[in-house]
Amino acid sequence: MKEPTAMRRKYLGLQILRFVAAFMVLVTHSGYYASERLAGGFGYWKNGAAGVDIFFVLSGFVMIYSSTKLFGDPKGWKIFAERRIVRIVPLYWLATTAKVILLLVASGVVLHAKLGMFEVIASYLFLPSRNSTGEIGPLLGVGWTLNFEMFFYFLFTLALWLRLNVYRFVGSVLILLSCGAFIRHSEWPAISFYLKVSVLEFLYGMLIARACMKGRHLPVNAAVAVLLLAFWALVTPWQPMLRAHAISHGLAAALIIYSMASLEDRLTRIPNFVLYLADASYAIYLFHSLIAPGVPAVFAKLHLTKPWLSIICSVLVSLGVGSLIHSCVEEPITRFFRDRIKIAGKKVIHLPNTT
Repeated sequence: MKEPTAMRRKYLGLQILRFVAAFMVLVTHSGYYASERLAGGFGYWKNGAAGVDIFFVLSGFVMIYSSTKLFGDPKGWKIFAERRIVRIVPLYWLATTAKVILLLVASGVVLHAKLGMFEVIASYLFLPSRNSTGEIGPLLGVGWTLNFEMFFYFLFTLALWLRLNVYRFVGSVLILLSCGAFIRHSEWPAISFYLKVSVLEFLYGMLIARACMKGRHLPVNAAVAVLLLAFWALVTPWQPMLRAHAISHGLAAALIIYSMASLEDRLTRIPNFVLYLADASYAIYLFHSLIAPGVPAVFAKLHLTKPWLSIICSVLVSLGVGSLIHSCVEEPITRFFRDRIKIAGKKVIHLPNTT
C-alpha cells in the first residue's frame, strides 16, 4: 500500500467536506426546529440530513489513510484505539452531559428526550438503546451517528488486534450488517440498530482511500463533473431513486469523496477561515442540537413568526458557539489528553476528525 505522492497529500478538500456535511445537517435541523417550535407546517429543506452520508464515507477514508503504518504493528490496535478515544470521546461526553443537565434543570424546553438511567449509561458508552418514546437513539439526538462511528472503530481495532486483513474483515462484517437491514423488524432488540445499509458507506470510504493511495484518481474534468452530479443526486429528491434512498445516498457521497480527493492538487488557495470551520465541524455538529432550538423558542416568545429568519439565526448562532467551543474547549481538552497519553514511547499523533 505505498504511493509516496498520495501519502504526502493532506487532502484539504476532504477537510472542506467535513464542514459542508456539518453545515447541511445544521441547516436541515434548523428548519425542523423552526417548523416544530415556531411555524407548524413550514416547508423546510430536509435533504441536508444526507450530510451524514458524507461523514460516514469520510470516516472510512480517513481511517485507512491515517492508519496504514499501523497494519502489521503488534501495538497498532492500541495506538488506533487510543487516538480515536482521545479525539472523539471527551467532547461527546461533554455534549451528552450538557443534555443531561438541560433535562434536569429545564425539562420543559426539551421536547424529544426524557431521562432514564439505562439510556444515560448507554449514551455515554455509545451503545444503542430505546428511549422514552420507544425509539432507538441516545440522549443527544445527533449521537446516533457516533454510535455507528464507534462501532466502525471497534471493528477496525479488532482487525488490527487479530492481525487480520482490514478490508476483508471490516468489509465482510459491514456487508452482512447491510444485508440484515432487509429483514430487520422495528420490534427487534436495540442491537439491531446496526442493521442498516448505510454502514456500507464506511466501506466505500476505505476502498476510495486505497485507490487514492495507489494513485488512482479521476481526471480533473471528470472529477469536476462527477462532483457536481453527485452533489445534485445527494441533495435533491430524485423520484426514481427514493426507494433506494440509503443506497443512492451512500453512492452519491462516495462519488463526492472520490472526486474531491481527485481534485486535491488543484485546491491551492483555501481560505484559512474555511479550514478553521472544518476543524470546528465536530463541535458544531455535536452542540448545534442543543443551541439551534433555542432560537425559534425565543422567536415564539417574542411573537416573531418568521421561520426563515429563525433558520438563519439558528445557523449563525450554532456556527459561532460551536466555533467557540472548538477553540476554548475541544482543542485544549484534546491537547491535554494527547500530551499525556504515550504509546510505545511516543505521544499520540493528532488525526483529523470526521464527524
